[in-house]
Amino acid sequence: MNPQDPLAQLKDIHLPDPVGWWPLAWGWWMLLAVLLLAAGLLVWRWRARRRRQQYRREALVVLRDAQRRYRAATPGPEASRRYLQDISELLRRTVLSGLPERLHPAVAALNGRQWLALLDTTAPTKSGFEEGPGQILAEGPYQPNPEFDDASLYALVSLWIKRHRLDPHHLPETVKPEIVKKGAAHA
Repeated sequence: MNPQDPLAQLKDIHLPDPVGWWPLAWGWWMLLAVLLLAAGLLVWRWRARRRRQQYRREALVVLRDAQRRYRAATPGPEASRRYLQDISELLRRTVLSGLPERLHPAVAALNGRQWLALLDTTAPTKSGFEEGPGQILAEGPYQPNPEFDDASLYALVSLWIKRHRLDPHHLPETVKPEIVKKGAAHA
């Protein structure tokens, strides 16, 4: 080593300590707060939707029980009528659970083709009740020996329960006058 060489006298570069990740800068705190708020909002909306849709899950359980009882029963007209009555009652209860109370009297008064029209209007697939396997629900419980395909009826009712849309403003014309009357009374 040459004492006259100024470069030889230089020492290594002294690096500063690395910057720590804690404490966080205020921007990271803001981002964390926004993310927590968004996560809380998503959980709240998910739980609210789940509570609103609870009646669907309960209706599917009742439908499965009705089908299980029908298949376990002794084949005959009495079992068929009972099954059709159970499904009709279940559908009516499901519709009433999904609509505002002010519409309950108008919907509860529907029967026959008007009732099937309401089910078709709110169904994901049209004409399953008025023209398909669901048409037996209008008169089947009152026939001496109703004949129907229980598998296709079960599939139709199950699909309706899972995916129906009960928007009070898109109901059949037979219910709409009641909406107008009730809406005018509340205004």
